[in-house]
Amino acid sequence: MYKPFYNLRVRFAQCEMSQNEVARAAGMASSTMTARMTGAQPFDAWQIEKIAQTLSIPPEEYYKYFFDHKKAAG
Repeated sequence: MYKPFYNLRVRFAQCEMSQNEVARAAGMASSTMTARMTGAQPFDAWQIEKIAQTLSIPPEEYYKYFFDHKKAAG
């Protein structure tokens, strides 16, 4: 089964952080992060920036992690 934001999920694992830990570190509610990660709601710009800071993702790589290419192509 396809899960959105695969690369972001991999980055969580690389940083040895759970989705909930990343949410807390980025100042988000766990439920908000879940809504974003399931594709139910899009990420806001400030959320992308906070999550990227937490996971050490440089701005030039945001597209790899925060934009769901498979969903956009479908």
